[in-house]
Amino acid sequence: MRAESIAQGGVDRHLVNACILKKTSTNSVSQKGSVMTTIDAMNTRGTRRPLRSRRKGYTQKAKIGGHKLYLRTGEYEDGTLGEIFLDMHKEGAALRAVVNMYAISISLGLQYGVPLEEYVDAFVGTRFEPAGPVEGHDDIRWATSILDYVFCDLAVTYLGRRDLIRKPPPNWMSDESTELTMNLLEGPTKATKPAAEEPAPATALTAPEAPSDADARTIAKAVAAKRRDEAKAKGYEGEACGECGNFTMVRNGTCMKCDTCGATSGCS
Repeated sequence: MRAESIAQGGVDRHLVNACILKKTSTNSVSQKGSVMTTIDAMNTRGTRRPLRSRRKGYTQKAKIGGHKLYLRTGEYEDGTLGEIFLDMHKEGAALRAVVNMYAISISLGLQYGVPLEEYVDAFVGTRFEPAGPVEGHDDIRWATSILDYVFCDLAVTYLGRRDLIRKPPPNWMSDESTELTMNLLEGPTKATKPAAEEPAPATALTAPEAPSDADARTIAKAVAAKRRDEAKAKGYEGEACGECGNFTMVRNGTCMKCDTCGATSGCS
């Protein structure tokens, strides 16, 4: 009868039911496998990868805007980064504690699987004080903040990010050029004058010409810009004191106060 039914174009209900049951069973097994995979992934998420008690790493000492900072790292056996330590020299207890706690939080994130690339993308380029020129580092010569410096260093060391190597900006004047500028402003020094015991003919040596008014103004602006940049790098506002002329003005409420002589910008 089943053969006659199929031959006549009919459909066997028993055969259809068997196919439906088989397909349902296959889908159930597939869904069960997918659920188990998801559960396994959830169980492995949040697993901490501990470091050995004795591990390798390096210590980098640098000055950022006049503030001394020590960066220490701890590595896994495969050379990847597992922890960092940050310590600021001669800073207040509150700032040192905040920096230390921040380093601990970063270390925990690294040990729980957060990629270093995520931290680099998040913190490179952040701007806050202290900032400015960096002393003691061959590749990172300036930074916009402590975090910017730290993650530039880590990216260059552990990720090979050569694009984050920082050279001094072109508008920063070197110490040699600053000294030369000051000499030009002060005019001829005693060293340029002939010695009294060995007088020279009047036509042999001529006194150097003093710079013109326009050149003097240009040089004075360059020196003031240099001193202003150095003051900002050390945490000052970058403004000159009206009493003593030093660039050591700090914010004092709504006004500014000079750290050198104590004068204010108009407030009591």
